Amino acid sequence: MKLKRIAALLLSAAVAVGALAGCGNSGGGSTQSSTTEDTSTDAEDTGSEAADAGSEDADAGEESTDAGEAVAEAGTVEFWNDKMANTEQTHLDAIFGEVKKVSGYTIDMVPYPDTASYQTAMQQTIRDEKAPGLFTWWSGPQLQTLVENGLVEDLTDVWNNYIFDEGVSQGVADAFTFDGKVYAAPWSVLYNVVFYNKTVFEQYGIEEPETFDDFLAVCETLKSNGVTPIALKSDSWAGFIWFQALLAAKDVELYKGVCDGSIKYTDPRIVEVMEIWKDMLDKDYFSLPIDWADVRAGFSNGEVAMMLEPHVEFTGMRNDYGMVEGEDIDSFVVPSMDGGKRTIFFEAAPLCVASASGQKEDALKVLETWYKPDVQNAFHAQSGYTNTSQVEVESVAVQKILDETADADNYQLVLRFYESTPDKLRDFVLDELMKFQLKNSTVEEMLNTIQAEADATFGN
Repeated sequence: MKLKRIAALLLSAAVAVGALAGCGNSGGGSTQSSTTEDTSTDAEDTGSEAADAGSEDADAGEESTDAGEAVAEAGTVEFWNDKMANTEQTHLDAIFGEVKKVSGYTIDMVPYPDTASYQTAMQQTIRDEKAPGLFTWWSGPQLQTLVENGLVEDLTDVWNNYIFDEGVSQGVADAFTFDGKVYAAPWSVLYNVVFYNKTVFEQYGIEEPETFDDFLAVCETLKSNGVTPIALKSDSWAGFIWFQALLAAKDVELYKGVCDGSIKYTDPRIVEVMEIWKDMLDKDYFSLPIDWADVRAGFSNGEVAMMLEPHVEFTGMRNDYGMVEGEDIDSFVVPSMDGGKRTIFFEAAPLCVASASGQKEDALKVLETWYKPDVQNAFHAQSGYTNTSQVEVESVAVQKILDETADADNYQLVLRFYESTPDKLRDFVLDELMKFQLKNSTVEEMLNTIQAEADATFGN
């Protein structure tokens, strides 16, 4: 794979790269250790809602597992991350209390207030036995760099013996797989789907589209009735959202090919898809890129009917605008152009075990129970994340998405563009896609410009 040549960089280069876009980073907070830390991200960034109160930490020697067996005190494992500096202690207690009950281990979490300080700390520590047993990172080339430098443990056996059985999908494992081995587990998984304003759809007699032609017809019906069909947000990183969705609707292998350099952006099939997108833009099926707050407000009042966002936005729209899942708001996945599987793009934050850490073996033991229902149900209750298909959710709309992620006959999970191509090229592509969405370049200009950069990146 051509990414191999790109990812074989020094670790210092890897840690200089920016954080995941779309998920957001934690804001201010302490870098001091906390003995019960939370796996949830900043609620303001993720749009997820923390529960009103967390459960108390329980004595691991007194508590029992799902099977009713007592779990003895097993020790402490450090967990470093840059995602939880602002998390309420009660929410941390609820999550890590369950980890302790099920595994016997106390999680000593060390949160960092920003990505830069976190990456620096990991760079200075990761090769030492004092490295944390568990830490979060970024998927794609950044994770691959750690793998190729021998800095993270092979978790293939943990996946095969424990994680798969708890309902974490193969598609998520694939995002963390290099040379047939899995090197991370999911800290958080976000599934990207098309949200639609159900009241608007019902007003104009619109059903969820079964085919791509149906999808285009939905857009035309909305536009003819004065409703903007689809919102585009103006965030500088967001230009890839519909680029990846339309490529995968045509053929997911086209998407994968441009990500790893095996297919040129100027390939006639890519041109065909971009011409479809241009036609949709010209017909005003999309808004011009607008501020995220305006996207959400316009969606809530029916000015805009659809937006393609992570599934936790159900929680955000409920909390901020009172939209009830399944009543005011629902979702579907973009249909395939040829009637094949629909593609659900996801973003996943890797949870890794540091190979040099003196806590390595204990950390591996923790991961054996990390995806047990009690732990993941507590995680979902505090963060809104749903990392396994077995999580208990009250929302029928969220359950529908989980069922789709588990339906391998009709849906496929694919890692999103932001983590799937070399960082420098990715940022260049994002700029060109934004120009295209603003109608400041043609299909030919955009793709030729991107391909010249891709040639330099992949050495074509």
